[in-house]
Amino acid sequence: MKFVKRISLFFIYPLTMFAAGFASNIAIMEFFYPGEQILRISEEESSGLLPEAEEEPEDTAPVAMIEEPVFSANTRYVVQDYDVFSGETVEAEETAPDKFMGLSRDRLTAEIGEYNSNPSLTDLEQGFTFMELVSFSPDRVVVRKSYERIDTEKGFFLLNENHYVVVYDYSLSHVYMNTDILVESLPEKLQEEILNMKFVENEKGLYNFLESYSS
Repeated sequence: MKFVKRISLFFIYPLTMFAAGFASNIAIMEFFYPGEQILRISEEESSGLLPEAEEEPEDTAPVAMIEEPVFSANTRYVVQDYDVFSGETVEAEETAPDKFMGLSRDRLTAEIGEYNSNPSLTDLEQGFTFMELVSFSPDRVVVRKSYERIDTEKGFFLLNENHYVVVYDYSLSHVYMNTDILVESLPEKLQEEILNMKFVENEKGLYNFLESYSS
């Protein structure tokens, strides 16, 4: 038994001393070279010796693109003819102008604004006042054209305004024409008639008067 104890002490004592020396060495290294162990770990990670943490996959879901509706060849073009005096509206489907093709709502509104600044001669002859967008969709576009149409068959009135002859419609609510005819330059009888709102039965009588007294 004493032999066994001697053998055990022979192995245990050196191991204990080795462990104590190793621990002392670690403590001394940490004291004199602080952070060196952390640096070694970082170098091992960068060299690929340590396993890297797995990165979470990014969300790469595609973003939906919304197309803006535009006027196309399949779009129905409806024009409302609105009479300002009577309040009557007549609606009809027409062929759209080529310049409307491919326009969005905002661009079509801008195009209509430009037309109002320079309307066609045909519209002007009918008493055109303005055009506006009523509704817009890829299937159907509705615009309204407003006109001030005077019923010339009912006659006209000639009035004196600021010493000049002014032609009004039958209802006396709208000016049909301004003239450069001075009331004082007319015969006295005609002056009195105009001061009392001279009535002219039709366009023929009106133009006869204008041809006779215009300068």
